Order: sequence, then structure tokens, then C-alpha cells
Amino acid sequence: MSFLFLGSLLCGLVAGVIAGLFGVGGGILIVPVLLFLFYLDGINPVISMQLAVGTSLATIVVTNLSSTWGHHRRGAVEWRLVRQYTPGCLLGAWLGSQLAAAMSGKTLIVLFGLFEILVGLKMIRSRSGGEAGVVVVPEWASPWIGVGIGGLSSLFGIGGGTLSVPALTLLSGLTMQRAVGSSSAIGVPLALAGSVGFIQAGWYDQTLPEGSMGFVVPVAFLGIVAGTLVTTPIGVRLAHTLDPARLKKGFGLFLLMVGIKLLWR
Repeated sequence: MSFLFLGSLLCGLVAGVIAGLFGVGGGILIVPVLLFLFYLDGINPVISMQLAVGTSLATIVVTNLSSTWGHHRRGAVEWRLVRQYTPGCLLGAWLGSQLAAAMSGKTLIVLFGLFEILVGLKMIRSRSGGEAGVVVVPEWASPWIGVGIGGLSSLFGIGGGTLSVPALTLLSGLTMQRAVGSSSAIGVPLALAGSVGFIQAGWYDQTLPEGSMGFVVPVAFLGIVAGTLVTTPIGVRLAHTLDPARLKKGFGLFLLMVGIKLLWR
């Protein structure tokens, strides 16, 4: 087995727990780890961020399918809200992939770090959320919120949970567990649209490493998916046993630490 595959497998084992626990797809961990693995593997640093983001989104399709099924079996997916947010997320995800392909990797990293810090602080300071089914924002606004979620998530290679979980708790009134489950479901089409956009955007790039499919590295994809499929159900079980208020603050603290780490790398 190659070094890149083994490193990606270990990353996937940890990312699966995070995905099931927080409904984030694991991209907030996968992207930084892939950047490090690509550096060790000698991949061109000019395009390494785009490769990390595109590969991360591709893995999140599979990871979030597993997470969604686990949360659905526990009745924790608000499918009505998933249908409202998804159209906007699809459009935003494709637009975000095109923008990311045109930006410099350093700019993406700084923006991602700042974004994680802001969302983390918001989650730490907010209350535990409302009751399931309480819609704070009007229904017509959900697709437009989805465009923002999809665009930023695709831009940074995440499954949307860092935005959709706060949106579902703070704007749509869901409890943390139902927000996590619904976020996983929203992340499936979002990540699919984003990864297709990254494959298309990088298809004719002559600087890509051998075997790449646009800005997606299949070896890293397979390693991460193999890991997440094993550990995502563990994260789902934890999400339904932990206290909602503590889970929400823990999620915010996690985002805060990731953002600080990226800015200080």
C-alpha cells in the first residue's frame, strides 16, 4: 500500500467519527490532513489546496450517505428542511468549486481559517437551539441560504455542516441532534455537486499528479472512504447519547481550534 493511501486511511478513521458526531462530513479535518500528505508526497504545492478540497468533497458524498442513514434510522432527519435547502446548496456548490479553482491556495487557507473561527465562536456563545419543526426563517428564504452554504462549503471542501448545523439550529429552530442529522442529508447533494465541479474545473490542468481525475486524487479518496465507513456509525451513536448543549459547545470549540491552527500553520 502507498504512503498516501495509508495516511488517508488513518485520516478517514478519525474523520468518520467527526462526521457522524457533528454532521460536518469530516472535511474540516480532511482538508488540512490532505495538504500535509500531499506535501510529503511531493505534489505540486501550487495546486495542492485545490486537490485537497476536491478530494475532500468527493469523500464526503460517501461519508454523509452513511451518516444520513444512521441519523434517519433514529428519526433525526428533518426531510422537509432538507428539501428546502438542497436546491440552493446545489447551485452554490458548483459556483464555489469554480471560484476555488481560480483562487490561490494560500488565500483559500486564510479564508477557511477565519471562517472556522467565526462560526465556532457563534456556536459556543449561542443557546442549545429550539424544538424540531419550528421554522424561524420563511420557507422562500431557505434556498437562498442554501446558496451561501453550498458556495462556501464547496469553496473550502467541507460537507456543509459548519454552516448548515448553525443555520438549522439558529435559523430553523432544530435541536442539535436533528440539525446534525439533517445537515448530513443536505451535505450529500452539496458534496456531489462540488466534487463534480472540481473534476470538471481541473480536467485539462497539465500540472496534476498522475492518476488524478481533475482536482480529485483517487488513491486518497479510497483511503479516506475506507476509514469513514468504519467509524461514521460510531459518531452517529455518540451524537444521540451526548447532552445537546454540551455537543453544541463542543462543536464550536472544535471549529475554533481548527481555524486557529490553519491561520498559524
